[in-house]
Amino acid sequence: MALEIKSTPVLTGEDAERFIREAEENERNPQRRKLLFSFEDIDRMMERSRKYLKEHGGKGPFAK
Repeated sequence: MALEIKSTPVLTGEDAERFIREAEENERNPQRRKLLFSFEDIDRMMERSRKYLKEHGGKGPFAK
């Protein structure tokens, strides 16, 4: 049984113009967010997690 191929929606008129304007504005002025954790922080978390699992026979803190 084949699935029906649906057509791709196309923006026209004022909606298309607004989309283009906003896309160009975002391209000129990107809003960058600061990372909550550095990669070093993540590496430390992963190392602690591996150490915990090794010390507890591979079982996480919520294992039954």
